[in-house]
Amino acid sequence: MERHLYIIGNGFDLHHGINSSYRNFRDWLYENEPTVIQDIEEAYGCCDDEWWSDFENQLGSLDILEYASAVASENVPDLMSDHCDRMWNDAQIEVEQSLDGLYSDLRSCFRNWILQLNSPREDKKIELIREGSRFLTFNYSKTLENMYGVPSAQILHIHGCIDDNEEFVLGHCVGEDELRKMIIVNDPEPPSDDDPEAYEQWRMEMEDNHQLHQQLAEDAAVSGVASQQKTVKKLLHRYKDFFDSLYDVTHIHVYGMSFSEVDAPYLNMVAQIARDAEWEISDYQGYCEMEITSFIDLHKITNYKVIELNTLISRLQLEIDFPAN
Repeated sequence: MERHLYIIGNGFDLHHGINSSYRNFRDWLYENEPTVIQDIEEAYGCCDDEWWSDFENQLGSLDILEYASAVASENVPDLMSDHCDRMWNDAQIEVEQSLDGLYSDLRSCFRNWILQLNSPREDKKIELIREGSRFLTFNYSKTLENMYGVPSAQILHIHGCIDDNEEFVLGHCVGEDELRKMIIVNDPEPPSDDDPEAYEQWRMEMEDNHQLHQQLAEDAAVSGVASQQKTVKKLLHRYKDFFDSLYDVTHIHVYGMSFSEVDAPYLNMVAQIARDAEWEISDYQGYCEMEITSFIDLHKITNYKVIELNTLISRLQLEIDFPAN
C-alpha cells in the first residue's frame, strides 16, 4: 500500500504567488519598520540581496569582535572615578540590551509580516494525494488547509502556524561553542627577553586587547547571537513520534525546500527512517541542484526524480472553456 509524505518549504508558497521570500520581508521592513531595518544594518553591516536571501543563517553571522569592540570603545570605564567598579559592566549591559531589543523587534515584525501575506493563487494549484498522506511543513501559512483542504490532523507545522499563540521558530544553525571559537584572537608571540622595551610594549598591547569590559561585551554578544539559534534538536525530540511513524512511507515529495544547512537535520532524519522510499524533489530553475545532489549522495538514494512545481499544476487548471458558437 502506498503511503505518501509531503515535505513543504517556502518555495511551495512562492509557487502559489505568495510574497513570502525573505527579500519580501526586507522590503516590508523598509516600508513599515524603517528603524528596525536600520538597527539590523548597523549591527550586521552591509545586508545586500544575498544576505537577505539567506536571512535565517545570516542571523548567526554577526561580527562579534567588531560589534563588541565598538560598544566597548564607547563604554570605557573611567579609572579615576569613585564608581569605576560599576562601569566595567557598562559595555556588557549595552550589548545585552541592544541585541535583545533588536531580536525582539525583529521577531515581532516577522510575525506581523507573516500575518499580512497575500492569499495563494488558485491557478497555481498542483495535484496532491491528500487521502492518507502526511504533511511536514516548514511554512507558517495555512495554504495546505485553506487551498487543498488537508485536515490539520495530517499536518505538522514544525516551525509554528499563524493560528498558534507560540512564537514562530526562526533562527540560524551556529552553536554557542562555535561562536566562541570565532572570536579567539591569535595573539602575537612575545618578543625576546633581551629587548625590554619591546617586551613592555607587547605587554601593554596585550592588556589593551584583553580589557575586562571588552571581554564582558564579547561574552554578551556571543550569548545574544547564540540565543537566536534554531532549536532543531529540541524540535526533533518534541516530534519524535511523528518522525518515528514515517517508517512505512513509500513516497516522499519535497516541494519548495532549499536544502539549507539550518533545516538539514529534519531531512536527514526523514531519510534515515524512510530508507526505501521513492523521492520526488522540486527544484526551481536548478537553484538547489548542488544541495540536492549532496543530499542524495549522502543518503545513497537511488530512486528519485527532480521536478519543477509548475509541471504539477492540476490538470483542471489547464482546461480552457471555449464559448459555444
